[in-house]
Amino acid sequence: MNTILELLPKQDLLRCALVCRNWDAIVRDIVWRGRVESGVGIRPILSLMEEYYEEHRKSRFKVALSTTSWDRFNRSGYAGRIRVLDLDLRNLDCTTWFLGAMLHSIQSPMRLPKLQHLHVTVSQVPVELQIAMTFFSNNVTHFVADIDRGYPWTSGHRHNVNMDSLIPVFRNPLNPQIATQPELFPLDGFLAAVAERMPRIQTLGLNMRDSDGMVTAFSSFITMLCALEGLISLSLPPYALGISLVAALSTHQNIRYITAIQREPAHSATLDWDDSDAIIAQPVAGLLDGPSVRLEKLAVTVPICTFTPFFTEQFNPQNLTSLRLMIQGEVAVSDLVKNAFSMIANRCWSLEELTVSLAQPEDSPWQIGYDVLRPLCGCERLVYLKITSSFTADINNEAFEALVSHWPRLKHLALDGADAVPVSPVEQASLSLGTVMELLRKHCPQLVELVLYVSMALPFGWFRDGEFCRPIDSLRAVTLLVGSPAVTPPSQIATYFSLVLPQEATLYCYAPAPCIFPGPQILEWETRRRVLCAFNRTLTRCLGDLTPRSTTVSLYHVLGRIDFASLININSVMTLASFVL
Repeated sequence: MNTILELLPKQDLLRCALVCRNWDAIVRDIVWRGRVESGVGIRPILSLMEEYYEEHRKSRFKVALSTTSWDRFNRSGYAGRIRVLDLDLRNLDCTTWFLGAMLHSIQSPMRLPKLQHLHVTVSQVPVELQIAMTFFSNNVTHFVADIDRGYPWTSGHRHNVNMDSLIPVFRNPLNPQIATQPELFPLDGFLAAVAERMPRIQTLGLNMRDSDGMVTAFSSFITMLCALEGLISLSLPPYALGISLVAALSTHQNIRYITAIQREPAHSATLDWDDSDAIIAQPVAGLLDGPSVRLEKLAVTVPICTFTPFFTEQFNPQNLTSLRLMIQGEVAVSDLVKNAFSMIANRCWSLEELTVSLAQPEDSPWQIGYDVLRPLCGCERLVYLKITSSFTADINNEAFEALVSHWPRLKHLALDGADAVPVSPVEQASLSLGTVMELLRKHCPQLVELVLYVSMALPFGWFRDGEFCRPIDSLRAVTLLVGSPAVTPPSQIATYFSLVLPQEATLYCYAPAPCIFPGPQILEWETRRRVLCAFNRTLTRCLGDLTPRSTTVSLYHVLGRIDFASLININSVMTLASFVL
């Protein structure tokens, strides 16, 4: 019967569970085996108990639990099979009594001999933290904790504290000397249990959504990190990276990767900060001073004004191979970015991957040009370079060659984001399509992906040059922001794309314009929009004529920004989709 039921689709399998109790037991066992590898949640575990039921997605118990309530989970081989566990207590939608009944019925710690990946989502309520600790296992190597706020710590407004973190530090005026330790600092025991019960952790992610809680538990947090001797990768909230933390981690022998960065918005470099404000950087007594030079990968959210002093005076990035910067707020002066790039080139000798995301003010726009990017010519080991900003980059053909000629190993190049817009409606891209492709063929033979702002211009008589039309075999994805569409006829551009891009490549052509046209230039922006729209439609028809099947045209609106995009997939059948508001 097991063999037969295992062959059924999931929907039919679940229907079979309604036949009788024997079939229900078999179906539960089959479904459970499918979960243990991909991840088991707390609800499937509770559903093994006869006392458990759900009412409108709210978790309930018919009667109080006892230690025998967990027998089926513990003795039937369920607990012994779990490799990935997602313990989301915040999603149970239950009462405090429910959590208390769970806690008192669990024989701590649980026996989870095969558990390797544990993801915990709790608040800073003691009962939730204690339940999570019962599932800690000695074999866990990957641990992620999403910790929301618990009870309010204290009333009143936060005051600025002049510490050493990379962003402003705020803290409630709480005197820890007169506070009740168990009520005010529930994280201390939780962090201590992480180090004690899961000593084999290699990858740790801690998303603390409460700056006060992180301040009060900072010493315990550092103690935990130092106790996890096998820790290699550490992920923290963006406000957590400070001089004291880096100094403390300088004594760690194995840590290589630190991520302290806000989740990047899909179409904007402007940050939407979590209201947990910022903390950390209380001095740590008893630990060696000095930066860690063992780090290989670092991702941080940081204001431009504090990035350069921190990396210059307090941090040694000489062994970094990957650096990702999300610059907080708008950057009004290009020299600040140029100085940051100079520092990166001078101090990050091993850098292979660089990602920078920033925003420029709309009332005082400036564009990233060759003068800003020139310091990066010193990063000759670059394999991945991505710079996204509010406005399209201003680079001409000569400057582009001066840059890419220093990056022979480059595989990914993005000097513009898909949501970047021109500074003015009459702006024309300085880079031409034909020149760009030839320079990349010459200087970056390994290039796989390209994102760039160009004019659709090809040299006169380009089709007579066989070398000019030769495919660039390494390319797999090309995204072009269309700057000036009327230079070369669309039919020739379509033919050029079909010749130069290999069969496996995908081409995206965006014609960006601002979501809301500035007042005095509304007519100019509207004219630009119509011209680019007409160009894309003509290009669509031309590409359709080159394909054995009809092209696909659709309309789409991307997150409030007008994008006239053409998507071309160069394979045995070439297709095109235009995205137009």
